Amino acid sequence: MTVSEFISNVLSKINSRNLGYAIQTFDKGMDIFNKTLNDFGKSMDSMTKELSQDVAKSEKRGRSESKKNQKNIQKLLGSSKSVKIWSDDNKFKL
Repeated sequence: MTVSEFISNVLSKINSRNLGYAIQTFDKGMDIFNKTLNDFGKSMDSMTKELSQDVAKSEKRGRSESKKNQKNIQKLLGSSKSVKIWSDDNKFKL
């Protein structure tokens, strides 16, 4: 079978009934694809919101732990105002 015979054979099988069926099938396929894509988008939105909430909770917990740690260090070592690293008297003048 030559290329021209193959093309004429394919074209002879195309009629309005076959074309209508192909269009209906294509429409159904596009509808299913659209629904699937929308469902995927909704699940991605839900997952993004959940992850954002987890990050916010983690950051809040981190700030709380940081404040507790600072208070505990102050209890152990005293406040930085009461601890002097050097003397204020001027014994050593040049």
